[in-house]
Amino acid sequence: MLDDARQELFTRLWTDAQPAVLGYIHAFVRDPVTARDLVQETALTLLRRFPEYDPSRPFLPWALGVAKWELASHRRDAARAVVVFDAELLDDLTAMWSEVAQGAGDRAVALQTCLDRLARRARTVLDLRYGEHLTSTEIAERLGSNAGAVRVLLQRIRDELRDCIERRLSTPEARS
Repeated sequence: MLDDARQELFTRLWTDAQPAVLGYIHAFVRDPVTARDLVQETALTLLRRFPEYDPSRPFLPWALGVAKWELASHRRDAARAVVVFDAELLDDLTAMWSEVAQGAGDRAVALQTCLDRLARRARTVLDLRYGEHLTSTEIAERLGSNAGAVRVLLQRIRDELRDCIERRLSTPEARS
């Protein structure tokens, strides 16, 4: 049984890793119900084996390794199904998925930082466009502008965000 602190740590780490694990499993299992079952089996295995986890190492690669074994077990259990991947491919895809998931997390953090640094008007325009799903014309009406100016502003904001994210991801100092 885990003490409260370890239970809380597991919950936090699993909550962060679960979307990546689900995506990884979905890459191999087309049936969404089976994929969710495998994610749950992975979570149970991770919880049972959590005392073995070394907190000084990243959780996601460990979780993906457990998911890989759950997939292999599922593959053995479903021997009547056609196997479209071999163990080496599974290893390669596990390593690649870990990198992709980590990169997506880094990009999300960079995006949030860049969004936080936008001017108030730019943030308002983004909220109207992507939060409320308004068209350029509708945004222009709300802001007392014209649709062309809103489209130009949106493109400039997107360019600014892209450049900001690329800068943040390209230098270690900018990420901290």
